[in-house]
Amino acid sequence: MDTLKFPQGTVTFQAESPDAAPEDVVFAVAGGRKPAREWLKQVLKSLPHNTTVVAADRGLDYLADAGTIPSLVVGDGDSAEKESWEAARKAGLTKDYPRDKDYTDLQLLLEQMDDGRFWLFSGVFGGRFDHLFSAFQSIGAQALHQKQAMVLADEREICVFVPSGMTVSFYPPEGESPVAVSLLPFTDESMVSLEGVKWPLDRKILFRDIPCSVSNVMSEAELEKEMPRVRLACHTGMTVFYIAG
Repeated sequence: MDTLKFPQGTVTFQAESPDAAPEDVVFAVAGGRKPAREWLKQVLKSLPHNTTVVAADRGLDYLADAGTIPSLVVGDGDSAEKESWEAARKAGLTKDYPRDKDYTDLQLLLEQMDDGRFWLFSGVFGGRFDHLFSAFQSIGAQALHQKQAMVLADEREICVFVPSGMTVSFYPPEGESPVAVSLLPFTDESMVSLEGVKWPLDRKILFRDIPCSVSNVMSEAELEKEMPRVRLACHTGMTVFYIAG
């Protein structure tokens, strides 16, 4: 997967090794903040035709609202609409777990991850901080283990886990610019280069315990170009490329 098209912009991926970029895509929708219906419909339409769509609990309802039935639903069914959960169960689409369990529904969904696929997540942001933090750490750990980019997105935010050897670019729609561009080191240290912003970085080492590279913006010079973009290269460790707006 080398390109993701969202209504708020396009994200491209370039790996040092061509074999490091899986082609098969899994789109997983969790039960956090509900992605806007039209945004979700547009993203589903833009993904490759062979994309596997899965859900964690209430993510089933979000997909149903966008007119899509996932091929797998994981969880205990405590937050999804009872009628839709039962329908999915009867169709053989659910992998049920008891409510009293050690792991979150999203973590149980992550157990289904295949190293040979590219994973995109939505329905992760918002809600309780403990759920968001758990999801962020769990997905990031998988990205680090598999040494491949993973993406969290909805109509408000895009969050890309960028491992070493990967370059990620964001192209906003014509005449638009993101509200903020931030880098959040996931490993203890991460060396990065950042272009197209007011405060660029050249092989700068970021530290996880001092996440200070936040609230950057695209530079005026970049915005005057025919195809303005923000470009992040991760040289060592892993850094989260965050785009708001």
